[in-house]
Order: sequence, then structure tokens, then C-alpha cells
Amino acid sequence: MFIGNNLIELDVVDSTNNYAANLLVQTKLVSGTAIMTHFQTGGRGQRGSDWISEPGKNLLFSIVLNGHFINSENYFLLSKAVAVGINEALEDVSGKTGFVKWPNDIYIDQKKIGGILIENQWKGSLLEVAIVGIGINVNQVNFDDLQGVTSLSLLGSKNYDLKEVMAKVFEKIEFYYNLLKRGDINQINHIYFNHLMFSNEWKTYDSNNGRIEGKIIEVKENGLLVLKLRNKELMTFEFKELSFIL
Repeated sequence: MFIGNNLIELDVVDSTNNYAANLLVQTKLVSGTAIMTHFQTGGRGQRGSDWISEPGKNLLFSIVLNGHFINSENYFLLSKAVAVGINEALEDVSGKTGFVKWPNDIYIDQKKIGGILIENQWKGSLLEVAIVGIGINVNQVNFDDLQGVTSLSLLGSKNYDLKEVMAKVFEKIEFYYNLLKRGDINQINHIYFNHLMFSNEWKTYDSNNGRIEGKIIEVKENGLLVLKLRNKELMTFEFKELSFIL
């Protein structure tokens, strides 16, 4: 395994993604370098939201990955590979079925258990390096007023060894990253769609144009979601243009 071979462990940091980005300015990091922390003061989620986590309870880490085989047209394939890797790891640990909620959340029992924030550094149209930020709720059981959130501990009624869970996540991400590197794109797309929340189901969504009914028939390699409406019209959505109603 190369992911996690070089592991930087921090007690506290504003954000592991920020730490990785600052480190990349100063030095060249080997692909697979992982930075984990026990507490983040400024953890970030998608769409500018905060990632709130009790100190020492959850997995908060970033992985630095070489992305030279990825371009600006298919960059979301990396997100797909990472998502299905995390999802599979959490299914193995929890014994429950997980789903990827577009664009980058992991859900079990209709509740969020993890999130991904990938920040890319480009060289022309090729991906130079990707900083893959990951947060997974492991041993936290109190989420205050947050609704629709769960953790491995809540699902399994026990505490988990953070390093063991992280090693399983590293293993699964590496497997799908290597698939992507080999060009097995169809396999990744197939697995991703089969584990995509609400894929091929008629559901109601909130869009920029109001509430619409449709079913997800594809997530393109550039991240756009394709929704088929009742009248057979196809609509595509960027990340912030469509909201799930859970």
C-alpha cells in the first residue's frame, strides 16, 4: 500500500486540506501522503459549510494524490473512486449498506456519516495533484441539534479504533484509485452509479427553478448530474443547482 505510508499526525490544525496545501508550497510530497488530525478548528465541507467534530472522536484526514492521468474533462472520476472506496470501507466495518449522495457525501440508514472535499491543483488542463479531504463520524454519538447525522458508533453500539478504520479506508481508496489509473473507467462508473443514492428512482428535488420530479440516470465524468423528468426531458445540474429532499 502506498496511501498512508507517509502519515503525518497532528493534534490540532485549522484544516488538514489547508495544512497539505501549505506543505506542498514548501516541499514535494510523495503521492499517498496522509495528514490526520485529532481536532480541526476550521474543518470545511462542500458549499462552504463547516465540518463540526468532537476532538479525538472522528477521522479527519487528507490524502495527497498524483493526478497526472486526470484532466479537466473527467476530473470527477477521482471523486467517484474516492467515494466508492470510502463507502465500501464503511460497509465492511459497519455491516450495513451505504450510499454515495451526490456530489460527495456518504450516507448509511439515510443519515450522513462522512464527507469528501477534494481541492485540485492544475498544470494546464492536467491535474497536478489532488488534496482529498475526508471526514468520517466514528465514535461521536452526540451531534447536538444536527439532524440526519450518524456515526459508526451509533450504528454499531461500540467504539472503534480510529487507526484501524482509517487503514481500511486507505486500502479501499487505493484499490479504486489504481483502477482509475489503469483506465478502468467503466467499472468505476458502474460501481458508483449502483451505490448512488436515489439512482434510477423517481424523487422530488429542489432546484434553482423550483421543485421538480425526476430520476438520476447519470453523473458525468465532469460531475454534472443528469436528471430525467416525467416528460422524458433530460436536465443537467451543477453541484449547487440541485438539493436532495431526504
